[in-house]
Amino acid sequence: DIYCRCLSRTLCHTATPVTVGFYAPCGHRLESLLAKVTAFMREEMAQREAAELRRGHRKPRSPHGWGLLEALWLLAFYEPVVTEGHLRRKNLEFIFIRFSAWEFAGCDKLWAGLVTTLCHHVRQHFGALPLSVFHVLGSRPRFASGFSQREWILKKGTCLRLWGLLLVLAVGIAILLVALLVPGIKDHHALKVVGSAVASLSGSSLVLGALSILKNFLVSEKKKIERLTNSDRFAGQLGFMSKIREEVEVLVDYLAFMEVFERRRLRVVMEITSLDLCYPEKVAGVFNAMATLLSDANAPFIFLLAVDPSVIVPCLEQTGCMKGLADNGYLYLNRAVTLPFSIPEMGARSRLRSVAAAIQTREDLMYRIIAGNVAKT
Repeated sequence: DIYCRCLSRTLCHTATPVTVGFYAPCGHRLESLLAKVTAFMREEMAQREAAELRRGHRKPRSPHGWGLLEALWLLAFYEPVVTEGHLRRKNLEFIFIRFSAWEFAGCDKLWAGLVTTLCHHVRQHFGALPLSVFHVLGSRPRFASGFSQREWILKKGTCLRLWGLLLVLAVGIAILLVALLVPGIKDHHALKVVGSAVASLSGSSLVLGALSILKNFLVSEKKKIERLTNSDRFAGQLGFMSKIREEVEVLVDYLAFMEVFERRRLRVVMEITSLDLCYPEKVAGVFNAMATLLSDANAPFIFLLAVDPSVIVPCLEQTGCMKGLADNGYLYLNRAVTLPFSIPEMGARSRLRSVAAAIQTREDLMYRIIAGNVAKT
């Protein structure tokens, strides 16, 4: 508990993006240890939220319920601004994502499973509609000039284009109605053609925008990446990774937008487990995917790599990624991991607790889940 609480507090203060090597000599302990770290981080998150409210700060918002309408309005017509007051906010929200590498070990591109899992859970957390609107109308937050506390700036260009299209559409419909209904003008076919052309051109622009939002709503980022990985046209080209990078950049910009909207800092905690059960080449692919996701300096990602180094290092040393590193797996692991955190071996008391948990029946384990749910409520 002491080690897990220390790590949870460290992750609340460390800068992102960061890769944490969560090293434990016995792989069977990792699930319970990760559960402890997650629980302590949620506890820290609740304490910070309460402290911000006591200081008199405004209550955070949520993109669900009535907050969804407000989020869509701001996405369409306003540009977020990162102010000095936003940077001083201490309240955090952690989005925990568990990625079991063993579930994707059978596919050719294990690293693609990591990216698709990240995109899927972020989309599921905030909802599909806000992310779809952001793809079409959203903009990345910009930094405030000076110490201004104004967090939203009206997008005048978008508003002018929208009002212009609506005005042209109204004029086209009016001309068409006059040409169809006013006596004496019905025989002027040119007026009908002009009215229908103006109305159709302006209306088509609005329809195309709505169709783009609908397309992003129906086709998620996960499906886009899966199509790219299955396509032979992109598999061997440099443009393939750039497409993946574009999807990740949109996701990072969207998280930055939601930070300003929710009035809190967001951190995506990616817990990677079961990596020591995969083939060596698949292990190296996951490290390459982490490097791709961490390449953006503003990415709010925390990768919690729960592995046993004595198993991972021999896997890395058997792959081609070790060329130029003197075939030293520990050197490669130290370069990939920003913050190594080692859990010591079990003591006698911990072993007794593990044995007691191992001999419990299925009904006992289910009762523990029910009791935990009661404590949460």
